[in-house]
Amino acid sequence: MIRQQNFPVETNYKWYDISNLSENDSIKLQDDYNFTPDIISYISDRHERPHYDYDIHTHTHLLVYDVPIWPTTVIKHFTSHPITFLVLGKNIFTFHTEATSYIFDQFNDTPMRQELSEARDVTELLMKFLLFSSQYFQRAVTQLDDERNNLDQKLSDNIDNKDLVQLSNIEKSLVYLSSSIQTNLMMLRSLRDSELQFTKEAREVLDDVLIESNQSSEMVKISQQVTQTLSATSNNMMNNNLNDTMKFLTVWSLVLTVPTILTGFYGMNVSLPVGHSSFDWLVIIVFSILLMVWLIVLMKRHHFF
Repeated sequence: MIRQQNFPVETNYKWYDISNLSENDSIKLQDDYNFTPDIISYISDRHERPHYDYDIHTHTHLLVYDVPIWPTTVIKHFTSHPITFLVLGKNIFTFHTEATSYIFDQFNDTPMRQELSEARDVTELLMKFLLFSSQYFQRAVTQLDDERNNLDQKLSDNIDNKDLVQLSNIEKSLVYLSSSIQTNLMMLRSLRDSELQFTKEAREVLDDVLIESNQSSEMVKISQQVTQTLSATSNNMMNNNLNDTMKFLTVWSLVLTVPTILTGFYGMNVSLPVGHSSFDWLVIIVFSILLMVWLIVLMKRHHFF
C-alpha cells in the first residue's frame, strides 16, 4: 500500500511509504512515476544485498540497506532484511515489509516528524533515515552482549545443552549482523562518488552514518571475539567434565572387577584353597576389600583420579 506521509511543516520534498509491495502498487509506480521493471524487481527481492544503483533513463537513485531483525519463536537468532529507498527528483519512496516496518514506525509521532522535516532537501532526509536505521545495529549488539554475560555467569556453575544452544544462537546472530554491517558500509562509501547531489548538511549526516556503522562494526568484532572465547571455554569445561566422568567410571569398573573375579573363582565346582569352612566367605570378602583398597591407593598414587 502506497501512503504519502505528511510533515508538521511545509517541505520542498515528498515522502511516500510503501509497505508489502503488491502487484497493484507496482503497476501504479510504473504508470505514475515511470519506474522500470528492473527497479521494481530490485524492490521486490527480499534477499537483495545492500547496494546503490542509478537509472540514467529515469534519473532514479536506488539504495538497498540492511537492518537487523530481532529473534522470534521460529528463528531464535538475529537476522537481517533489506529496506529500499528510491529517490526521484524531490520525491523519496521507502519500501519495507512487516518485519522491517519498525524502522519507519518510529517516525509516526510528532517529534520525530518534526525532526525529519528539518531536512533541507531530499538527500538530507535520506541520510536521516539511514542514520536512524544504522543505530539499531548497536542496540542489537548490546542485547547480545547482555545475553552472553548472563551465560558467562553460568560457567562457574553447570552449563547445560540449553545454554550451549543459546550461545550458538548468539554466534549466529553476530555473523548475520557483521555481514550486514560490512555490506552496508560498502554501500555507504560508494555514495560519496554517486550521482546523488548532496548538500553540505547531507554530507555531514552521511559522515555520521558512516561513524555509526563503523562503531557497530567494531562492536560486533569485539563481541565475536569475546563470544568465541566463551564458546571455547565452555567446550573445554564440557570436555573436562566428560573426562572426569570417564575417569570415575573407569576407576570404579576396575575396583568392582576384584570381587567379581574372586567370587567367580569360588563359584567353580572344583577344589580351591580356603573353601572348607562355612565362614570362608568372610575371608573372601575381607580379601576382596583389601585388594580393592590397594587398587584404589595404587591408582591414586599414579594420578588416575
